[in-house]
Amino acid sequence: MLKRALICVLAGMLCGCTTIFKPDQDVFYGPDFFSCNYWIDRNQDGKIAIDEWEGVKDCFFENEHVCFVAYFRQKPGTPLSFRLISPDGTVHSEKKLKQTAKTTIWCQEYEARNLVRAKGYGIWKVEWYAGDRLVNITTIRIYKIPTD
Repeated sequence: MLKRALICVLAGMLCGCTTIFKPDQDVFYGPDFFSCNYWIDRNQDGKIAIDEWEGVKDCFFENEHVCFVAYFRQKPGTPLSFRLISPDGTVHSEKKLKQTAKTTIWCQEYEARNLVRAKGYGIWKVEWYAGDRLVNITTIRIYKIPTD
């Protein structure tokens, strides 16, 4: 029974479905890269808290807002970069910045309809780099709104 529970927790972590908190601390040890709809400052403190991301998922309809989110924990000054790859495999946009603190939170926002207008429905990928090293690929799918 314990072995089955451990396997379920590990599978959830690998899928990005499970978050882990140390019992004696309020420290988040979950996914560092994900996609969602919005950041909502629930406590109105102007700071991003891990429980303030709304609509964490990887499938979006064309009428939704999309945020690609990364938590970078690199040495301050490390170059960071973002490449959004369209369904046809071309680079749709690319941005760069530098690690500024112990943890740099990068939220890159788009309207799905604008992405669809530019390059179509389908699978969009973000390549996240720290220095010259690829550290993550975040993948989403954008769907057409179903009509009856």
